[in-house]
Amino acid sequence: MASERVIIYGAGMSGLIAACNLAGEGREVVVREQEPSYGGSHIFNPSLHTTPLDPQATSEYVGIDITPAFVPVSSLAIYLHDFRIDAPVFMAYHVERSDRPSSLDTLLYNRCLEVGVSFEFETPLRREDIASLPEGTIIACGLNRPAYDYLGIPYKEWFAWRAFGEAEHDSSAWIWMDECINEYGYISYANGMYYNLLFAYGQEIGREGLEKYRDFMRRVDGLEEDRWDYIVGAAPVVSPDNPCLFRDGLIMCGTMSGCLDPFMGFGISGALVSGRVAAIAVSDREKAAGEFARFTRNYPGVFNFKQEVWYPLRERVDLLEGLARTLGHDRSVRLLLEALRKGRKSSAIPGFSPLSCS
Repeated sequence: MASERVIIYGAGMSGLIAACNLAGEGREVVVREQEPSYGGSHIFNPSLHTTPLDPQATSEYVGIDITPAFVPVSSLAIYLHDFRIDAPVFMAYHVERSDRPSSLDTLLYNRCLEVGVSFEFETPLRREDIASLPEGTIIACGLNRPAYDYLGIPYKEWFAWRAFGEAEHDSSAWIWMDECINEYGYISYANGMYYNLLFAYGQEIGREGLEKYRDFMRRVDGLEEDRWDYIVGAAPVVSPDNPCLFRDGLIMCGTMSGCLDPFMGFGISGALVSGRVAAIAVSDREKAAGEFARFTRNYPGVFNFKQEVWYPLRERVDLLEGLARTLGHDRSVRLLLEALRKGRKSSAIPGFSPLSCS
């Protein structure tokens, strides 16, 4: 049984998955985290994400039962301006990121404690330390820009207004599209809380965009929210070859590895499977490289589709809305279902697409 020491930077979900697997092999594992607690950056969390996933297959792959942290979505609406399309909720789940008892991170942290993982909080990754890190150190620093800069990982800044709080509500969600942003706004309800995010890649969102979203919220659901924070993060969605498992003897993990969906920005499933792949990489680089390539093989095609097809369409939400209104709600839903069926075959979402975890 192995006994060498492994250092992991980042006590978010991908770092915790890697830590748990490595400690289960008998290794000494130390997780260093810049925050005073686990659960990812307090700039971005607590948060609530709606994501496509097969929780059972993913649990089997990562070696930890994560199903208790995933809440089935009861309804999902896609809004083109104010026109609503009721989207299918097949394999759609809410998951919380935080250090609250109901979060995925808490489930993983408790499992890490059970297998003897050690934690050093308020210990950030520093530029001056990188050259002396042992080969095989795992870097799982999430969305924080400094780590990308230190390691020379190409990234795109994203900008967002966010709001969250307590709410007794069903487990519903919506996605809102409008020309004022190049991505979308969304709200999710689960675990007695709500999370609301209006975000864009590479595009600042002014107060005008936020006020347009707030007007939409009032019209469609009577929601009023005054407590908004403006946040900025990083994501490796610059080029088709962004996914990368190894950098200068270090192992990339989670978002930093580029194992995410470049189309909608879904990152939960990629973080989970890349945590397991990073653990494999400590002792078997060849096997890990093969697994990483399998999970990210559709990334270039999805990335190019978004840049060349979707973004030009996305600039004219009015045309998309007009088409949906002409088709009517039911035909729009049928077309959406067909697009999802075809899209799953070439999606970049591990555990949801045929990039199966099982």
